[in-house]
Amino acid sequence: MYEKYKCVLSVKVANELIAKNYELVTIEPSRRFPGKLVFVFKNTPELDAEFKMFERKV
Repeated sequence: MYEKYKCVLSVKVANELIAKNYELVTIEPSRRFPGKLVFVFKNTPELDAEFKMFERKV
């Protein structure tokens, strides 16, 4: 079972996901990193696979 949401701190990654039509649920201020934003996406198996692709690029 997948978590309901995935949080992204990187604007670059969030923009790439939005461009690929992944569902952005909300944008919130980060509780952990003051002054930063958190982009909250609806998690799907496809989004999970996309995250694995980002991990390989690093």
